[in-house]
Amino acid sequence: MSHAYLGSRPDAIDSTRADNVLDLRSDLRTGAGALLAAPLAIAMLDAATVNVESMRVLAVTHVDIDVVDCGLDVGRAHLAGQITTQMRSQLFTEARIHDADDPSRYIGFGTANWAVLGLAPHRFCFPQPGPPEPDWAGLPPLWHAYSGRRRADGTLEIPRLPLEVGEERLHYGPMLVVTEAVALDNAAAALGTDELVVEHLAMTVVAPGRVGPFIARAVFTATEGDSIGCRVELRDAGRGDRLIAATFVRVRIY
Repeated sequence: MSHAYLGSRPDAIDSTRADNVLDLRSDLRTGAGALLAAPLAIAMLDAATVNVESMRVLAVTHVDIDVVDCGLDVGRAHLAGQITTQMRSQLFTEARIHDADDPSRYIGFGTANWAVLGLAPHRFCFPQPGPPEPDWAGLPPLWHAYSGRRRADGTLEIPRLPLEVGEERLHYGPMLVVTEAVALDNAAAALGTDELVVEHLAMTVVAPGRVGPFIARAVFTATEGDSIGCRVELRDAGRGDRLIAATFVRVRIY
């Protein structure tokens, strides 16, 4: 669901390179119309899986996205991904992100680190993406679509582990979406506006999310002028409040 809901459409070029195209709908943007970083990260990782999942079973350990152009007037993003280094226990990928309709206009750059868990099952075949939906009008906030919900204390949670967000462990897609949403909520409260631009997002995954509810909470916020940095921790309350991921997001007022 993490990839399909975004309409992600990766296509392998060869064994180490893959492209992806992402239609930049209104729900993939902030209140100012600037691009969210989490959907770009998910599309980048989806492109990488086209190359790597036919060979190995992997788990993302770190994701890093820099947004250099907030893309107010960009309709589609093109992600040119590639495997940069392969080792026995680790694998590293990256992606250049630009306007799909103007290749000279760069939107950002991203990298990802993966832990190799084992070999892919025999005769594994990466599923081909379906066609994009014809009408995306009236979509809910992205965090809501990724099974998130607000708690009474103002935090966000994914209440359980349904198949849409992970089978044996929580998928990285909901992790990215929910933690970025909490960071933006805190930034809006601190800066007094939701007209924000996301400049950087980095998430480190330290443990699998197995049970839930998974609670995302801001634990550090620093403001300088019209910019703010926020660290959000995602914890598995069903496993003794275990930390599973930490995300740092830097935003500024548009």
